[in-house]
Amino acid sequence: MRGVPKKYVRFFSYFAILAVPAVFILVWYQEHHSALTKGFPLQPGESKQTTEFVGDNKEAVNILRARSPEEKFIIGIGMYTCLHLTKYLEFCPRHVGGHTLPTKALRTVIQKDINHSKGFRIVGLSNYLTYDSITTAQLAELLSDNDIPSAAVTVAASNAEHLVPDSPELPLGYTIITGKSLTESEFVTEISVLFGEDCVDPRPTWHLSKNWRLKHSKVPCYLTFRTRSSGPHEKESHKLSASFENPFKIVQLADLHYSVGEGRCRDEFPEHDNCIADPKTLAFVEKVLDTEKPQLVVFTGDQIMGSECVQDSATALLKVVDPVIKRRIPYAMVWGNHDDEGNLDRWEISKLAESLPFSLFKIGDRDTNDNSFGVGNYVHYIYGKDGNPLSALYFLDAHKYSPNAKAYPGYDWIKEEQWNHFSSYKDTFVDQKASLSMAFFHIPLPEYLNVDSNTSPGTQNPLIGNFKEGVTAPKYNSKGIATLRELGVKVTSVGHDHCNDYCLLEDSQSPATDERIWLCFGGAAGEGGYGGYGGTERRIRIYQLDFLKKNIETWKVLNSSPEKPFDHQTLVSAGVPLLP
Repeated sequence: MRGVPKKYVRFFSYFAILAVPAVFILVWYQEHHSALTKGFPLQPGESKQTTEFVGDNKEAVNILRARSPEEKFIIGIGMYTCLHLTKYLEFCPRHVGGHTLPTKALRTVIQKDINHSKGFRIVGLSNYLTYDSITTAQLAELLSDNDIPSAAVTVAASNAEHLVPDSPELPLGYTIITGKSLTESEFVTEISVLFGEDCVDPRPTWHLSKNWRLKHSKVPCYLTFRTRSSGPHEKESHKLSASFENPFKIVQLADLHYSVGEGRCRDEFPEHDNCIADPKTLAFVEKVLDTEKPQLVVFTGDQIMGSECVQDSATALLKVVDPVIKRRIPYAMVWGNHDDEGNLDRWEISKLAESLPFSLFKIGDRDTNDNSFGVGNYVHYIYGKDGNPLSALYFLDAHKYSPNAKAYPGYDWIKEEQWNHFSSYKDTFVDQKASLSMAFFHIPLPEYLNVDSNTSPGTQNPLIGNFKEGVTAPKYNSKGIATLRELGVKVTSVGHDHCNDYCLLEDSQSPATDERIWLCFGGAAGEGGYGGYGGTERRIRIYQLDFLKKNIETWKVLNSSPEKPFDHQTLVSAGVPLLP
């Protein structure tokens, strides 16, 4: 190579490095080409359409013009088959199905690999469902053409039985519609897919069908359809209210660790021959909700096990909220360190959570999709009959892992900017200290470690419950406990440490009992998370706020005996933290 410029040597070296895997991929692609089309009901150029005729085009055009011109109608579905190299590089050479009408349609790709390959294998085939849609204006224009009967341009039916009669296969190439939808039925405006035999879709405008599955998925995969019948469905707003006659009950659900599919049990205790994680967790949650009948449910992080949700975080989150939506219970939510480790980042999963029925989750004005402020910092009030707030409930994003692992190894912390933001609520009540306010987040504060008394050396602070594992609080202390005191918070409750379920009345910031804060763990309810340390049965914590007595009480229940409360204690009495 003497005399050859170094830049050419580098060029050919890089070319050789890239050419070898490229040749391998091409050879592999050719050898597996049959797999790209195997089993598809339709080949390129083929098409199928429904043929139901429901009236003349003029009537249909008049109906359409009365609607919003930008409203979407689905006119066909199809599928991309792609070749991926790692999860970052993807080549999609083939699409089958789709609409066959003479109009420009918007093609939407559902970014969920139903082949269960991308994110799991270095090289493999991925399949993505697509659907084509046009606006009402386009549809009216098509119907105005006498050469196109309304039977060829009809609106998507809402049940899969109609879409794929007597077929277990994906209905590629169908024009998925019936004309009746224009005047009599709901019509489909959006399509998605969910995974696992236990998947659910509790959203009122969505309809999940399990009568057949998409055969390309190694995990059972089903279509779910969003329908709209008379304009947009607005999300209901839910105002928390209480009376002096009836206490306000909160069920805290910590560390559920749901998966795509039924999940696997980790450290089940007591151990059984057959443990299926998510169904067992669900049965426990439903029993507690039916027994306790709360006015609010608070999810305190790690609702889903992100590493088990690479295929679709939405599937797992919908399973999480299904039991509360079915019971029409409002719920709030904060994120843990695992919720955004699936296919949705923290911002995306927050948008989904905010959109769900009965959800009180909020993306705040200051929220960011990074560690500077986080996502899901908000406050809700419990209002009395007179419309005045009786209590404030604060929800904070405690982030994930330390941004400076060398100086502060371990977990991240709630930032000073967040605490400063919440300080603006300190004048909510005439007598802030008299309020029964609480705060919820995922990772415990450093003060959760303060078992030894600061004001009485040689003694310990009051603690009720189990302290079984090391507290994984951040090494950096952002001094949030002072802000919580200013806000009149009496109790904080977290998750994260599955085998700790204690409440601690620590005194590091104040010697006065009436200014201290009870720091509580919720335990862990999910069989999909760890539960070792000698064996820890899954548990759920309940809070009860009595505004007549100005009391806050709490207790826990176990998976094996959800109707038998234990560790019952009064945390606050007459508005003052109570020593046990």
